[in-house]
Amino acid sequence: MSAPQQTTADPQPLSSNVRSILSLALIPYLFGLWVLLSCPLGNEYMSGLHKRLGGLYQATMGETLGISVTGSPYFVHSGEPFSEDHLLELELTEGPGAGETIVFNNAFVHGSQAQQRVGTLATFMAVQASIGEDGIPAQFAKSLSAHAFHDSGAKRGVFRLRRHLFQPMDLGVGAATDPNAPSYFEKVYEADVWLDRDGQVQVLKRDSIEHVAPAVESQK
Repeated sequence: MSAPQQTTADPQPLSSNVRSILSLALIPYLFGLWVLLSCPLGNEYMSGLHKRLGGLYQATMGETLGISVTGSPYFVHSGEPFSEDHLLELELTEGPGAGETIVFNNAFVHGSQAQQRVGTLATFMAVQASIGEDGIPAQFAKSLSAHAFHDSGAKRGVFRLRRHLFQPMDLGVGAATDPNAPSYFEKVYEADVWLDRDGQVQVLKRDSIEHVAPAVESQK
């Protein structure tokens, strides 16, 4: 006769009190994980409370889980051509406000539909300028400058369309660590604008150096 097989007792289910304790323990854990993953410490758009909570959970959970949420000036981005930010600017050179620079992108509330439309317009102008269609950028430069001249009283300026390049993940030798450094801005379109005698805005594009004919010395 074969020996009877031993049977193992079924595990006892957790009591309702234990399940309640585990559920309550998961709430701060999941909340802390959300705080760690929501946005990095040092982000200028974080509230003071969010920063304090992030520092607390970073010290208690982040080190244990190997999650670092310290701020970084580097950004990972995957996009299409012309997905960089484009800025529309007017530097006043004559009249009231001479020396000031008007950034049309900043004329509206950050993130508003109006600001988004200005960004879309700037990108459209950059695309046109890149294919040599300078007529469209000139028309918008004329309209924007006329509005700025009317508000400021200025009579002359330099209209610029600049592209804000993304900062690379691997910085080379001598590369700026500030993502807003001048080296990360590229001039796309530049033109002199002024009011003529009839009060109409005139536009004259500035050619880049490689497109300007070399100077010829006069014969003596």
